[in-house]
Amino acid sequence: MKSNTFIMCSLISSALMLSGCGGEDGSSPSSPNTGTDPVAPYTQPRYQAILAQSNLQVSDPEGMEGNHTTVVRNGEFVDYYSDHFYSDASTEHLTFKMSGYKLRSELRLMDNFDTSEQGKQRELHARLQPIDVEVSLSNSNSDNDEVTYLQIHNTGLDEQGTGAIPHPLLRVVYEAERDGFEGHYWAVLKINALDCSAGSEDEHLSDCNNAYERINLGKANLSGETDMRLLIRESELVIEVDSQVIATRDISYWAPLLSYFKAGVYNQFEHGEAEVQYPLLTAAVSDYSAENNWDIDQWKITIPASKNDWYGSGGTSAAELEPAHCRSDKEVLSNDSELWYSDAAVSFFDVGDGRMHFRANMGYGTTTTNSNYIRSELRELFNAQKVGSCSTSSSNTSWFINDSATDTSTHLLTSTVRIEDYPDNISLPKVIVGQVHGWEIKQALVKVQWEGSNKPVRVILNQDFFKGNVSCDSDNPINNCDNWSFSVDMGTYPAYTDWQYVIEVNEQGIRLETQNSDLNGADSNNKVTRFLTWGEVYSDTNNGDIVMSEQWTSDDVAYYFKAGIYPQFKPEEKYNNKFFSVSFDEVTIRHY
Repeated sequence: MKSNTFIMCSLISSALMLSGCGGEDGSSPSSPNTGTDPVAPYTQPRYQAILAQSNLQVSDPEGMEGNHTTVVRNGEFVDYYSDHFYSDASTEHLTFKMSGYKLRSELRLMDNFDTSEQGKQRELHARLQPIDVEVSLSNSNSDNDEVTYLQIHNTGLDEQGTGAIPHPLLRVVYEAERDGFEGHYWAVLKINALDCSAGSEDEHLSDCNNAYERINLGKANLSGETDMRLLIRESELVIEVDSQVIATRDISYWAPLLSYFKAGVYNQFEHGEAEVQYPLLTAAVSDYSAENNWDIDQWKITIPASKNDWYGSGGTSAAELEPAHCRSDKEVLSNDSELWYSDAAVSFFDVGDGRMHFRANMGYGTTTTNSNYIRSELRELFNAQKVGSCSTSSSNTSWFINDSATDTSTHLLTSTVRIEDYPDNISLPKVIVGQVHGWEIKQALVKVQWEGSNKPVRVILNQDFFKGNVSCDSDNPINNCDNWSFSVDMGTYPAYTDWQYVIEVNEQGIRLETQNSDLNGADSNNKVTRFLTWGEVYSDTNNGDIVMSEQWTSDDVAYYFKAGIYPQFKPEEKYNNKFFSVSFDEVTIRHY
């Protein structure tokens, strides 16, 4: 039987290293004898693009702390593999291994880039799975209990390394324990561009005492793969985990330093060996426009036209469109969608000038189930790409406050809104522009309602709810919930100006916030913030004392966000050609 011992090419000679190594019986790395043979990663087409862009840095596990050598340069990976870098023949996964404190096996991408470059986005996309990482860390002390998988590092002010600092901008790590969280991924972000190393000129500056932010990326799924994306665009860093944006940070302070991506394994623990597999690893540079502060793939849209009218069949209920990843028979919702409907002489949705536009002709429309009102409104498809379905007939595309599928417990919707047009012959031109709804619950948790230029925005909430899609019935004592609904006043924001609302739902309660997005000469930002705690009396309402039921936090209650327009009066012929038009230049969701 063939031995599984690999020959370490990099320790022999550069000539041998670049021509590749086989096993002890001379098996070719591109034609292994068994399913456990090592395979040169370049033989796997999925890795060829990133390998062609990379060097490989590998430490000698018997050498000094921190040692490493560039064993492959300029993308010359054909036939190369070693103990520390290979693909397994059975899984075909790119694998990195290394033992020893502060030792590594990492790809170093050759592209040295300016993080502030305009019009470009750089992405490192990794799908990774640590192998037995808990065992690897079990013999290390608690101060050294992490492994780095992804990095954004710097080469200094120029290609020659002038002014380089020995700290990466970002490390994505697995850590055994931090702040009471066991087995989480973390992003370790340098929040300044100072050289804080021992003996440096900056070492004793106060900013070196607090030079890092640690961002909790969630509980690590050690039995499966985790999808991560690092995006750099115009001095902005975006971190996505399993298709959810976890963090967005301004990194303009880093701009003087040229940066590069790294991926592999880099040990910050003692007395063990780390191993990680990358079923997917890619890097890309693309054109970027900062005009879109939203991810259209997170939403589907409901419009005022019926399925019969929009699609030619399907019934009289309101039509929907879904993003391409849903792979449904519905039309695709994208940033290029132009949902013009000639019968109503209106475009229900389009994107222009960096804004999403939602419109409704109040003389026309098909209502949705359980409502007398029309809408052109987005509905969140939580975690849809991960679960592989956009169906809202189950709770899979909705989030729980303590969401075990994503290990998140804080849920945030931020929108910047402008009322572009509204029916001027209505005493209160009420329109809902943001919501939190419970899945299979008729009583909305939160509705953000604009009522005119001279009236405060109201947020309407329900203290309690019925499960199972049970409606309220004022005439039935069992289903009577007349006292549940209440409202709180927020700031006053006139039409034709930008204002922002924030809805945050977490284990403690609900945070509501509104403010001017652009002061435009105003003396203040007209900011109003409220926090309603589950199970506690809250008095500052339009309806007296209320208590938000703790039933809202039940483990079997799921939620989703909505944004767009939901006018609060029925469409009638007398309102024909009276339009609601609302635009958004930001609709962002965060779950963490």
